[in-house]
Formats: sequence, C-alpha cells, structure tokens
Amino acid sequence: MMDPKIERLELDEASPVETPGAALSKPDLALVGHVPVTLSVVVGEAQITMERLFALKAGEVIAMAQDVDQPVTVLLNGRAVATGELVAVGDQFGVRIIDVA
Repeated sequence: MMDPKIERLELDEASPVETPGAALSKPDLALVGHVPVTLSVVVGEAQITMERLFALKAGEVIAMAQDVDQPVTVLLNGRAVATGELVAVGDQFGVRIIDVA
C-alpha cells in the first residue's frame, strides 16, 4: 500500500463580515449571560486499531475520514448546534458558521 500524500492545509484568512438577516432569537440573557459554556469543533474522525494507537510516534499522521472541504460540526457542551467551515484567523483556526441547528 502506498503512503498517502501529506500536505500542509492552507486556509484563507477570514475577517468578520456583517451577516444579513436577524439573529435566530433575542433572548433575555440577564440571568444566564455570564454562564461559561464550551464550544468545540469536530474536524473529523478515524478508526484505527488499538495496536496502531499504541504504536503511534511523534510526527505520524492519521488521515481523517472527511474531505478537507467538508463542513465541520460545532458542538455546544457536547451537543451539535451548527455546521461550519474551517478558516484561518491570523495564526489560529476559526469556524465560519454555515448553518445553525
């Protein structure tokens, strides 16, 4: 089996844009606006054997089942709430929201 071609992912720089339309809702956040939540993004997944897992070394690459341009899943405290696309924000990753669940 041939080794897959591994390339560095180049993302376009994203900047904030005014989004047309109204927000989904305008809740009164007086009681909960200060409550911290965890927002996570699922980029992909891969299935490997335990043998492969324990044999991993620094610098190895595990290919994900998803394509590079496929939408990512945005999780709020572990629950899927949106889909988005990966973008670069300076030297960091960002997510541009495509659809809100």
